[in-house]
Amino acid sequence: MKHLIWSFIFVNTFAHAEPYIPNDNDVIATSSTPLAATLTLQELATLFEQTQYAGQTESKQGLLKRYLEQQVNTSHDPEILYYYARVLQREHQFDEALAFLARVKELSPHHVNAALLTANILMVQGKFDDAKSECLNLIGHASIETVTICSLDAQSQTGKLEESFQALKKIARKETMSLNTRHVLAEMAFRLNKPEQTIDYLATVNLKNSPVSLVVLWADAHLAMNNLDTVLSTLSALLDDSANLEDAILLRLAQAEKYKVDNQSNKWRLKLKERIVLRELRQDLFHASDLAWYYLTIEENQSKARYWANINWKHAKMDSDKQLLKLANDID
Repeated sequence: MKHLIWSFIFVNTFAHAEPYIPNDNDVIATSSTPLAATLTLQELATLFEQTQYAGQTESKQGLLKRYLEQQVNTSHDPEILYYYARVLQREHQFDEALAFLARVKELSPHHVNAALLTANILMVQGKFDDAKSECLNLIGHASIETVTICSLDAQSQTGKLEESFQALKKIARKETMSLNTRHVLAEMAFRLNKPEQTIDYLATVNLKNSPVSLVVLWADAHLAMNNLDTVLSTLSALLDDSANLEDAILLRLAQAEKYKVDNQSNKWRLKLKERIVLRELRQDLFHASDLAWYYLTIEENQSKARYWANINWKHAKMDSDKQLLKLANDID
């Protein structure tokens, strides 16, 4: 079972969907610092960037959503609408997010970030051809690299993973490679069962200032290589207070702890168990893939894994979600 699990552990690695952020009433870590009555767009952009980092996704999400809910009722600024769509996307309210993105496009027809977010959501919904078309519509309005990465990312979900990976490698230059390019290349490499290349692409990345999805991808690659001590030492050092760690990061720590030979500690499994109990009580649907993986790798329970994998499939239909569904349903 262990080898099979590591072969598919990337299932919970969403480089794009930012799936680990709870709804307002699901916040585990709290923040006592209210947002200013009015934020500049630069301040809002900075805050959004920070809320992607480990330990930040839970504590600021509720504040951010409440602030933007007030703004969207009175603002016709496409940037405000775009950022609110991002909040909705994080909570897996995909149709609602797309509706706001449509409003952004009405106000700003060539809004690059809105188009990229639209493509992202369409990919998660399994509409890969539509996502690719959205990417290609950016020709003339975004850099060739941006358009290419976006379209190849979508194409990689349609049975053309190796082809997309090789094409992206040809245009990506290591010396000028953006974090997003590294992320997409690393994720493609991992899906191709090349964890060594994934690790190589992410070797210079500062995990403390990277999206949680990238941290998870880094951890999955090291788990696949059986670098359990590396996972335990690196992830546990991301924050002083482990109570703020996201579910997906706790899951990787628990997996490394469980599979470490002669390990007597169950610290991370106990912390994760507390979180899992909370998620199940609240029926946190956007944590469904985390829950499915918990019941496949930590507290093995095929029926519960199947239940959560099927819930996840209702909302997310990328290749990784398909693999999770097959594994949970014990389908070869």
